[in-house]
Amino acid sequence: MDWPSILAKIAGAVLLAGTIRSIFKHVKEKRKAALENKPDEQSTSERMLNNVLLYLWLAFMVVFSTGMIVNN
Repeated sequence: MDWPSILAKIAGAVLLAGTIRSIFKHVKEKRKAALENKPDEQSTSERMLNNVLLYLWLAFMVVFSTGMIVNN
């Protein structure tokens, strides 16, 4: 294997690890907020749009970083 391929795989692994860490952190915060029954300061539509954007970004990052690992 050549160096650019190895570096791309390492970068993909780092991105994937960071994305998975972000997912676990988000889930942990959501569970904590649900247990505390904290009132949400966002409107329903704002919360829904933020969640859609967040989940699309996380899905993109998982696919992108996995592609960096597998395709190089």
